[in-house]
Amino acid sequence: MPVRGVRQRALLARLLLEQGRVVSVDSLVAEVWDGRPPRTARTQVSICVAALRKLFRGAGCTDEVIETVQPGYRLNIAGHRVDTVEFAREVESGYSLGQEGRLVEAAEVLKGALRLWRGPALSDVPAQFAETAAVHLSEQRLLATEQLMTIRTELGEHRAIIGELSALLHAHPLREQLRATLMRAQYRAGQRAEALRTFREGRALSIDELGLEPGALLQALHDAILNDTVPAPSADLHSVTEPVVAPSELPLNAADITGRHRELRALDDLLAQTARRRTAVCFISGSPGIGKTALAVHWGRENARHFPDGQLYVDLREAASGSPERTALTVLQRFLRSLGVHHDHMPQDLGECSAAYRSTLADRRVLVIIDNAASFSEVEPLLPGGGQCCVLVAGLERFMHSRGATDLRLGPIGHADSVALLASIIGADRITAESEAVHRLLELCARLPLAIRAAGVRLENKPHWRIVDLVDRLADPERRLETLSHGETSLRDCFDRAVRRLPPDIAATYQALSVIPGDDFDVRTASEVLHTSVSDAEDRLERLVDLNLLEAGRRMRSVGCLSYRYAHLLRLHAGQLPAEQSLEAATLRLTNRIRRNAPTARVSAR
Repeated sequence: MPVRGVRQRALLARLLLEQGRVVSVDSLVAEVWDGRPPRTARTQVSICVAALRKLFRGAGCTDEVIETVQPGYRLNIAGHRVDTVEFAREVESGYSLGQEGRLVEAAEVLKGALRLWRGPALSDVPAQFAETAAVHLSEQRLLATEQLMTIRTELGEHRAIIGELSALLHAHPLREQLRATLMRAQYRAGQRAEALRTFREGRALSIDELGLEPGALLQALHDAILNDTVPAPSADLHSVTEPVVAPSELPLNAADITGRHRELRALDDLLAQTARRRTAVCFISGSPGIGKTALAVHWGRENARHFPDGQLYVDLREAASGSPERTALTVLQRFLRSLGVHHDHMPQDLGECSAAYRSTLADRRVLVIIDNAASFSEVEPLLPGGGQCCVLVAGLERFMHSRGATDLRLGPIGHADSVALLASIIGADRITAESEAVHRLLELCARLPLAIRAAGVRLENKPHWRIVDLVDRLADPERRLETLSHGETSLRDCFDRAVRRLPPDIAATYQALSVIPGDDFDVRTASEVLHTSVSDAEDRLERLVDLNLLEAGRRMRSVGCLSYRYAHLLRLHAGQLPAEQSLEAATLRLTNRIRRNAPTARVSAR
């Protein structure tokens, strides 16, 4: 039932605040108009009351909600719900339950009371009496929040509420009760240094703003933290939540990886870091189809016993929900649910959510695998702050903000491992029978694990084919990707997904460079094709190198600069993307350049 008139809202708010007591017309006139009423104010009060009564009748109220009682009006609240009345009643009940030691019930009642709030009190009533009442109501809300936070800390929820408490204290930095509760929560979460820092910040603020030392509550808590004598929580988190099973979210390992012994040893070294109570982070990068996800998931499954508190997994490509910040918030909330945080306690702000996540993982051994990461801003909020966790981040790019993390850049697998991978799918007998064809097949697949797996699945599904039959099909560049792109092992789909997430200018560059003949090209040729400056072309080429979509090669003596080439089978993919005007224009520019430099230009068939 919207009340649109400003005076109607003010008059109704004044009656509501009296909770059923009579308000005189003179008081209404003085307060609705802030002491400056017009001569027609008493008449306007009558008009407003009549309009409000009509609104109530239209909303289905059969009784007279606003009664005329000398010397004014009163709101008949019998049989109706008034949120301020309900809030006060539930808060009082919560306080009483808390004093009786019934903390679980007290927490639920206080949470119910605070859910009645939908924003600042009386924010759409422009009158002095409303501002005064709003200050009082906001104070009651804050007191109830402080009490709830204290109870939740005693219930053992200290890890889950640190983010909420930090945000509350930022908004109300001089509230000593809030600061004490945050210090207690930080200490119990194993963040002793943070708890002492919270005290020092509060003390400095109190001296600067008020000229006073902190109160006895904060001083005593500070001494208890220094002496490690802070009492333990009086209840456990499990008393207010259902028992939580350690999450086991790693996807099914469709097939064991072959080879990668050096990389697996590097990942094994991460366990030594976690044993020293340090969070270990590893960034796994490489071109599409190189086996980043397979490596991370395989190692995670093999070492799950080292992470008894659970294994979390997210594919950021599937979880993307707009901006990197929004994606990170969505993922964090899902992780927190997996770790046992109740939806009623779930922070809605990225900073608070990240803080709650770090606090929850502070003393747990959890493996986190973040797949298909496109930017460090997506990943950073998902990194634990300490403890014994391990994080594997898989993506095209090696992030420059790795901050001491381990970096693994995957290349094609070795020949022997390639043969072993193919044999694991089609059997050793077929490998032995056509060893020469196998060698040629692996060359055409560029020893890319996904391509080899796709070829193996193709042969497995076609037992009447010889290996040489598949080699003949793959020998045609126009048919190669199509032949290797069936079902879940589709090479084209893998490449398409990688390019789809690129910025438009980089994606256009990736496509346009495919018109250059031969394997290697230099930055000057690229600038001609892209119709841009040499420096801009070099920036784009290096960006594609960072993304493992191009490879930097030898320095070309003829032009004095580095050469570049597509990684693995990506040149074929770029050349078969739907043609655009920019690509056609690039082809024309390159053709003209070749004609102008015919004596020195070497053109080889793609």
